[in-house]
Amino acid sequence: MADPVPMHKDFARWYAAVSVEDNQARRDARWAAVTTITASADHKVVETLLRLACRSRQVPPVAAVQALRDAFKAADDTFEMKGNDRELQVLAAASLAVLMDTNRNTGARAALAATTAGLHGALKPDLPMDLAALGEAAIVRLGEANRVRPAMQGGDMPAFDFGQAAKKMKEVQSWEGAAQAFTLVGDAIGAATKNLAERQANMVRAFSRFFQVQDEELQMLWWLVGQRSFDYDCSFEDVPVQAQSLVFASELAKQTKFLPGPPSITGLLSRAGLKERKMVPITRAVNTAKAEWLRGVLGEREVSPVATPLHEAIKRQLETGAGDAWIAGWAASTGVNNNHELSALTLGNLFYRERLLRLFE
Repeated sequence: MADPVPMHKDFARWYAAVSVEDNQARRDARWAAVTTITASADHKVVETLLRLACRSRQVPPVAAVQALRDAFKAADDTFEMKGNDRELQVLAAASLAVLMDTNRNTGARAALAATTAGLHGALKPDLPMDLAALGEAAIVRLGEANRVRPAMQGGDMPAFDFGQAAKKMKEVQSWEGAAQAFTLVGDAIGAATKNLAERQANMVRAFSRFFQVQDEELQMLWWLVGQRSFDYDCSFEDVPVQAQSLVFASELAKQTKFLPGPPSITGLLSRAGLKERKMVPITRAVNTAKAEWLRGVLGEREVSPVATPLHEAIKRQLETGAGDAWIAGWAASTGVNNNHELSALTLGNLFYRERLLRLFE
């Protein structure tokens, strides 16, 4: 059995928001269930946790919630299977926070979704932790970790253990003993060679990934130097100003190979012309973009109003048509004020992250 995962340093404080008594056994059981859930979480689990944590109007599937409740019930039979929605909300948020601490793609997805769901402060769920802030920190950490140059793993040559062969020669001093000893020598050489080959293969994989990471950012830099939009087939300055945040972010997302993208994304978007002081209403950005481009971005997969509220706006606009008719429905489904606006740079950053959640699904 695997050793238990040490409890997150903030878990006791988080759980205290829903537990008036200092019950260590119960807290340990809740933590054990959190580690079970996060160990095998995929993008569907992340979506379920996010909807519960945000108290979204779009409730997750009943079966998905039941699976979470079953995990907590398995760890502690006293866990209530209904009537404790607030406790489940906090535990779901804690699970997301724990996921963000991992180096898996699922952890990167959790971090990205925690920031996109909040829309830069537009939505703030009542939680004992700031999921958006934790997501921002995790995105920086994971992005920098992807760009650490791998260490050369040469080291010493593997040792050839001929002890068993020598022992066999002493025990059976005959041609038969010599044959058995040579077989043991071959086994020892094979084991050492396998060890060396595995180390070399791991090093090759690590450097191959590192080169892909570098190439990812190089392609983004060529895009920036060229100052030309691929999707609109025109110079950056000829892309409608109100649509630039969406278009530039989408084009950078297409060139991203590893979640959660490079730490330089904000700088790249800024150099592309997105201003931090230029405020852009979300609805105007969507209405300004070409319908054909919006359809290509949206694709055919289901949209999450919680993790990808900007894509939800695109979906609503395409269903109704450009204008104001779609806005009320979008605001109602996401909980975002229909007049909410963001700086051009922030809007680009958030849409870039939403695109990654869609492209890496």
